[in-house]
Amino acid sequence: MDELTRGELIGRQQVLDAFTFIRDRTPGFEDSYIVDIAPQIGIRETRRIVGAYQLTDDDVLGCADFDDTIGVNGWPVEAHVAGTVEFRWQTKPRGFNQLPFRIILPGTVDNLYVTGRCASMTHGAQSAARVTGPCIAMGEAAGTAAGM
Repeated sequence: MDELTRGELIGRQQVLDAFTFIRDRTPGFEDSYIVDIAPQIGIRETRRIVGAYQLTDDDVLGCADFDDTIGVNGWPVEAHVAGTVEFRWQTKPRGFNQLPFRIILPGTVDNLYVTGRCASMTHGAQSAARVTGPCIAMGEAAGTAAGM
């Protein structure tokens, strides 16, 4: 709990610092103001299942194809380190990987689909596939499968 509180305080200070910098140094922003900020800190990574297949960094970076694809992901692998973000981009011109249905299938639990940042992925692959587009694809696939 202490870490979340500290993160909330630091995050709010970062918002104020960034806003002040932009307002004071960017022409046209002299009269700007903050309308709203997020009500709480966002958690980038939580627990993930180990499913029928685990999406890997190599799958993301190598623009992998799968026979059971449910959607695509074009976001790079990202690492948040020492106050910055390091991006590792896909190695093929196509620029996207497919998401296999198997990443939302828990290995030992029947009648359950696990989507979003909790799907079966390595740490690096999760940094890419946890964004909105892939999560929409996973959610739609889970809903369709449940309906079937």
